[in-house]
Amino acid sequence: MTIEIQILEDKILEIFRSVTQVPSLTAEDDFFNSGGDSLLAVEAGFQISQVIDQEVDSMVIFVFTTASTCAVAVSEQYLTA
Repeated sequence: MTIEIQILEDKILEIFRSVTQVPSLTAEDDFFNSGGDSLLAVEAGFQISQVIDQEVDSMVIFVFTTASTCAVAVSEQYLTA
């Protein structure tokens, strides 16, 4: 599956905003500093998996904590052939 990095970032940002319930969250805001916790990270990981139609390890959110860095990591780890 191919998906443009900006589209993926936008979708991950939408997920982060939804699970943290912070509509003003930006692509550079830290997930955990914006109200995210481990349970919400698992939920976000599940939702990202649905977007790319592949199982994503939610640990990616613990390491890449912004929507911007997470999108790059997901693209490189799961979508690169």
